[in-house]
Formats: sequence, structure tokens, C-alpha cells
Amino acid sequence: MITEKLYEKNAYLSRFEAKVLSCEKSEKSYRIMLDKTAFFPEGGGQPSDKGVLSGAIVSDVQIENGEIFHYTDKPLNIGETVSGELDFARRFNFMQNHTAEHIVSGIVFKKYGFDNIGFHLNESEVTFDFNGFFTAEQLKETELEANRRVWQNLKVTAFYPERKELENISYRSKSGIKGDIRLVEIENTDMCACCAPHVKNTGEIGIIKFLNTEKQHGGTRIFMKCGAFALDDYHNKTSDIKAICNALSAKTENAKEAVSAIKIRLENEKAAAKELRNELIEYKIKLFDKSKSAMLLAGADMKQLQMAADGLHKAYGGVKIAICENDDGCLFVMCGEAGETEEQFKKLKLSFTVKGGGRDKIRQGSITAPIESIKKYFGV
Repeated sequence: MITEKLYEKNAYLSRFEAKVLSCEKSEKSYRIMLDKTAFFPEGGGQPSDKGVLSGAIVSDVQIENGEIFHYTDKPLNIGETVSGELDFARRFNFMQNHTAEHIVSGIVFKKYGFDNIGFHLNESEVTFDFNGFFTAEQLKETELEANRRVWQNLKVTAFYPERKELENISYRSKSGIKGDIRLVEIENTDMCACCAPHVKNTGEIGIIKFLNTEKQHGGTRIFMKCGAFALDDYHNKTSDIKAICNALSAKTENAKEAVSAIKIRLENEKAAAKELRNELIEYKIKLFDKSKSAMLLAGADMKQLQMAADGLHKAYGGVKIAICENDDGCLFVMCGEAGETEEQFKKLKLSFTVKGGGRDKIRQGSITAPIESIKKYFGV
């Protein structure tokens, strides 16, 4: 029983009627086969379509052993003619982004010789991997050239060539494709084997925008949003920038300068606070109770704890400890003569869960325990 693939004949078909060929209860849903379908099954890095079949919600569509199965929340009667309706807004978003991926991959292959070795389209963006590395300028040029192909409103055609005809066609393809080859051709841009629905003309994509890149599997992964995905992203980022500028009492066109000014101010204040904290540590060392061995410091980092512990040891001798409370317990630095410090560190590990180490006259790390038990242990 081979289901007729209506989505291959007309990617824009959102409503159709079909006969139910089988309906089986699966673990969490019903597994339904139709004599024809406009629902695209998951494949080629693209999720399946979603929608309804005569009131039954279609949450997933899969090809299994060459057959297409629709997974629904309700059963349908075998032999019944049902009405199907796709979530076409979602389908069209995928068509925009998948076609854009072909444009970018075609440009990259012709211009730099890199192959697309991985592709994934989800509910908000596209990621695809190339087996080569780009400079920032090359990425910028590729993005601009891809958008030029959108502005030219080029024709997009999907077809099954005859075997003899296929032998004379140069096209991109992942290895291991079996059976008839479906090609998607973008005028003067790309020819690629692909099973998914695409737009008819590149102008329908609207815009192609690269968001980010990262090194991946000896090559480059590109993060991209196109069409409605890109518009949503632009709306969100514009809203965020407005909110930031309102908080900073700045105009949106001056957002970068306003944030830079805040950053500089915070760095200056951080440096001033560090200087004051160092002065406070020196002051607390002078007022330190000689009968104790530990000092509790609020908000100190490891360097400041090192400064305190070392200062206490030099001023009063013996093993001295500086601690600072954190979410799991505390950070600590222990300073003293080598043998004494090692002995105290071993005792500490017998009483608490301690991560850290050191050598010679210093031991440092973290203690995981209730802070009150730690304070009691050190007598602070």
C-alpha cells in the first residue's frame, strides 16, 4: 500500500480528502495510513507537518519501511474518507527556510567548494554544517549573495528525472539515497536531491539572515533564520533593544554607545570596590583576634582570600584560614608552614566534603556543607 505524496505535486496544498487504509493503536497514539496525503513526513533534516484529520490531531508523520504513517490522538475508521488540513503557516515557514538553505549551500559549494554535511530545521531556525572554514568576510559575502538570489525572485522547480537523464545532471546529494531521485532546482543557483516541499520562487523567502557560526566536526556550523522566522527574531531583538534603551534613558540609535558607557562605568566601580575591599582586608587583619585561626569575608574572590590568609599568617604565624560563603558552603584559602598546612588540610577533609588542593604553604578550594557547621568548625 503506497500512499500518494500530494505534497510533492503541490507544496501549497493545505486541504485534501483521502481514504483511511489502516488504523492501529500505538503506545500513546493511533497510527494511520491514508491512500494519499499532503502531510510531509519527517525527513532530510526537516520535521513532519502537523494538522488535523477529520478532527483527529496529527502530531507526527513518519516514513516506516517505505510507508507513510500519521500519528493522531483519535482513531479513524478504515475505509472512511477523511478531510485533512495542515498547519500551513508552519509548513510555509519550513518551505521558506529549507529553500534558503539550498540557496546558501549552492552558493557555498560553487564559490568555496565546501559540502553541506549536516542540516537541521526546527520550529525557529536552521542549522547546517559545512566541511570547511569561513572568514568573517566570506560569511558576509555569502549572506549578501544569498539575499540577492531572493531579490531576483528565481524559479524553484522540483522533478524526478529519468535515469538516463539523471546521469547527465550535476547535482548535490547526500550519499546513500535509494530509489528514484527527486531534484530541486533553483534557477542559476543550485541543483540538489531533496524530498521536502519548497517555495515556487525565491522571492517568497523574504530575507536570509545568518545569526551565528561555530566550529563543528572539523568545519563550520551556520545558524540561520529566514522569512517569518527572521521577522520574529527581528521583532524580539528590536523589543529588547528598546527595553534596554528605556532602562538606560538612551535613544535606540545610541544603544551601543549607552551600553559601552555602562560597561566602562561598571568596570571602574568594580576596580574601586576591589581596592576598597583590599583596604578592608588589611584593616581586618590588623584588628584580627589572635586567639582565632580563621577570618570570614563576605563577597571575596579567591585572590582576596589568598591575600587575607597570607596576611594573617605573616602577621600572627601558625596556620590561618580565610573563608567566604557561597551557595554550597564556602570557598577557603589556608596558609601556614608547609607541614602544618598539610596536616590541617587533611583534618578538614575528614570533617567535610572538600574539593581543592595546593602545595608548600597554601591549600585552597571549596567546602560543601551547611555554612553554620563550617563557621562552627573554624570558630568564626
